Amino acid sequence: MKNITLISNWKLRDPYVAMFKGQLWKAIPDANIIDITHAVDGFSVEQTSFILKNSYKSFPEGTLHIILTGVTLSHQSMPVMVEYDHHFFMGEDNGVFSLLFGDDAEIKTMALNLPDENSTVLDKCVTMAQLHFEGKLQEHTQAYENFVRKIQLGPDHDTVNKIITGHVAYIDTNCNAVTDIPVEMFKKAVKKGNFSLILSSIKHITVTRYHDFYDPKEEDVYITDNRLGYMELTLNNSRIAVLADLHIGDKVEIRY
Repeated sequence: MKNITLISNWKLRDPYVAMFKGQLWKAIPDANIIDITHAVDGFSVEQTSFILKNSYKSFPEGTLHIILTGVTLSHQSMPVMVEYDHHFFMGEDNGVFSLLFGDDAEIKTMALNLPDENSTVLDKCVTMAQLHFEGKLQEHTQAYENFVRKIQLGPDHDTVNKIITGHVAYIDTNCNAVTDIPVEMFKKAVKKGNFSLILSSIKHITVTRYHDFYDPKEEDVYITDNRLGYMELTLNNSRIAVLADLHIGDKVEIRY
């Protein structure tokens, strides 16, 4: 099956997502197109990489993931395809690939080599996807390296002082704040002991409650296991990110 996922900051109010899907279906009539999300904030390739890195494994191997966040619509730009972990990732090199894969040597990359002054990078993405599923991509690509570099914040575990430092990495539709602190890191460090999660000295918020599931009886702010595999800050029937004025990149500190 020709599975294609899409992720972007395009939203759905405008017709652009549907127009791009139409282009894909005209070129690949038997494609199965799935939306991961089109609600990425602004042009955030950081948020895009976080979502995609933690969701692509839910799809069958061989899936092509097209990244549309921050696309320039340039006629000069050529899309890049990366093969990684039996999946394929395609888009404009705007830093998202360095965030997704870092310096991982187990990746295979290629860039389209079909100069066309009348085609935007979106048109070329469609062409590249078509060639990929037809098994003809090698004939029209060249090796690619030297990705645009972006540095993504990540968690740090100071085992001596017993402090885990992380950041708010994602705020979902319900305004829960998903951190970049892995659940396993938290559980291994804290075990069943006491802890204090401090959002920042400015907001004066300290959280001391943890549930490994969403507990409808909990009336206070608590942290729980998000399905992406990271610690999530939540408050039942409320919008904790709004109430606490949380933003992506805000520092999170867990002392145990």
